[in-house]
Amino acid sequence: MSEIIDFNELKATGALPSPRGVMLAVIRLCQREQVSLQELARTVQTDPVLAGRIIKLANAANPVKTRSIAAVTTDVLILIGVHAVRQVALGLSLAASYRNGACEGFDYGRFWTRSLAMACAARAIGERIRVAPAAELFTCGLLAGIGRLGIASARPLAYSRLLEEMRGCWPEELTLAEARLFGYSHLSLAAAMMADWNIPRMFGDAVLFHEKPHASSFATGSRQQRLTHGLHLAALIADLCVATDDERTLLVPSVFEAAAVSGLADDQVALLVDEVSREWAEWGEVLQLHTRALSLLPESGADITQLSQGPIDVQ
Repeated sequence: MSEIIDFNELKATGALPSPRGVMLAVIRLCQREQVSLQELARTVQTDPVLAGRIIKLANAANPVKTRSIAAVTTDVLILIGVHAVRQVALGLSLAASYRNGACEGFDYGRFWTRSLAMACAARAIGERIRVAPAAELFTCGLLAGIGRLGIASARPLAYSRLLEEMRGCWPEELTLAEARLFGYSHLSLAAAMMADWNIPRMFGDAVLFHEKPHASSFATGSRQQRLTHGLHLAALIADLCVATDDERTLLVPSVFEAAAVSGLADDQVALLVDEVSREWAEWGEVLQLHTRALSLLPESGADITQLSQGPIDVQ
């Protein structure tokens, strides 16, 4: 029996992950040509998690830092944009609805906690390199790995076997094996799913190449290339968040190298990881996902440049 994935067939049968509940209602409202901002604000407020996320993003974007935003209003929706609201609703709906499944070899909990870490990292990186709105980067980071969940949902038995067979292999080898067996790798399926959800192509293209950004043909210094490299850095920070202590030690130099490509200095990286760790823990509590605090901040008097070759502190 062929395991090749027919995207349109899977869509028709509902085998691929899709948004549900209040989040789906929000997405549909956002897709209207003449959306009522009052109705959208009321609908968002009925979901505490979505409302909390929107308020947090609005406060980050608020030019009046002395006055904190405490509720979702039409002004808040205008501030962050309807497209951003739709994307955040999509990402959080999937995170809340697909916590387990039939693919025994797929670690659903680790998948979502890493996705959340990558979302937090993408948002924080975006504030520093200014390539896209923070809310849209959060969603892009959250959905960057959605192809893995898509394969696990569409071909649970075959994917479970493949994951077992490829245990311990290089990530690139698993990506190639996915494409051979299913016709899609987790990267190409993620890009296809994002396109189907009408997420701007620049984000799907960034996801497609974020694991190996140098393999893309994006113009040097272009917004697309900078976005892809930023997402690559977000993925490495997410890996750092979910890694074991020994794995973290090995990953740290890669984080600093990727950050340098995105124009971030070493001292910025330490502060970035600290910020991501705190936000990851906050949202892990809200979404009931396991998180673990970590820091690249050195003790007083330590040389921060030494961190690019040394271990990190785990709390």
